[in-house]
Amino acid sequence: MDKVLIKALQCMAHVGVPEEERRRKQKVLLDLELELDLKTAGRQDRVEATMDYAAVAAQVRQLVQRRSFRLVEALAEQAAEMILKKFKPDSVRVRVRKFSVPGAKSVGVEITRGKLRRK
Repeated sequence: MDKVLIKALQCMAHVGVPEEERRRKQKVLLDLELELDLKTAGRQDRVEATMDYAAVAAQVRQLVQRRSFRLVEALAEQAAEMILKKFKPDSVRVRVRKFSVPGAKSVGVEITRGKLRRK
């Protein structure tokens, strides 16, 4: 299946269970995979036939930076819901990483939502 990929989208987010962690914004990275048919875009070389990944990135960044989340799971879920509703890919995979656990390079989650195509 074809995919539009957005890797390591950097956002500043209020996220964390302890209130003191949520008080200050912290860097999170999001990886997004939007599954959709890109055959027409590839054959016709027309931007109208594909996903506007700059618009997806801007909308996700806006969502993340305007809200407060206790869990990265909630951040990922809300980003996935917004992408499915606004941009209508067949499915979306959202990976969220944050850098708040001592000794770990990063921690996070990955979720997939939407109708998955069978091969």
